[in-house]
Parts: sequence; C-alpha cells; structure tokens
Amino acid sequence: MNYLLIENNQLVCVCGYKPNISDDNIQIIEYAGSIPTERILYIDGQVADSNDYVILNGKYVKNTAAVAELVNTNREAKKYLNNTDWIVLRHRDQVDSGLETSLTQEQYIDLLNKRQAARERVVEYGC
Repeated sequence: MNYLLIENNQLVCVCGYKPNISDDNIQIIEYAGSIPTERILYIDGQVADSNDYVILNGKYVKNTAAVAELVNTNREAKKYLNNTDWIVLRHRDQVDSGLETSLTQEQYIDLLNKRQAARERVVEYGC
C-alpha cells in the first residue's frame, strides 16, 4: 500500500507508510495500484503513470500520437536551426569582409526562408 500526499492539488510525496500529518492543506490518498512509486502522478484528481504523459508548457499532457508528433516536429525544427546557424554566420561574415560568398543570393534567401519555416513549426514547451 502506498500513500500519496497531495498539497494544493499537487503530488508532493509518495510514502510506503501512512504518514501522521494533521495539516489541513495536505490530503492523504491510499493507493494500492501497480505503478512504481517513482512514476506516480496525481493529475486532475486521478492517479496516473508518468510514462503516459509529457510536459508541455509546464503542464502534464497525455502522451498521444499528436503530442508525440509535436515533440518530434519541435526537435527536428530546432535541430535544423542549430545545424544551419553556422551557414548564416559564414555568409554574413563573408559579406561583411567583402569576400566572395559560398552561397549565391538565391541560395541564401532560400536558406533564410527554410529557417523561418522551421521557426514557425517550433512550439515552445517546457521540460
């Protein structure tokens, strides 16, 4: 038997024994489920397995195919932006130094458009 300590509707502790707490702000819930204690979440008044959720914008959200796609899209878009930063910097340095650029103006504009499209795909979320 596990005991969940809930304060302000947030899980603050999982105990393997019944705690002796008299604070009115803390709710004690008996839980005999099979989720290992390190994976227990208390969400919307329900006990849940943390493997079934991800954190988006600071909140736990059920990990669905759509959410997984969003997380993957964010990861890929951010990876693309990080991987192309050096190309933009090189081009600007070459222009500022009066050197011949490695990219044509068309290629550079195309790169900037692709980077902007990647930025528009990124949805910020917290971890």
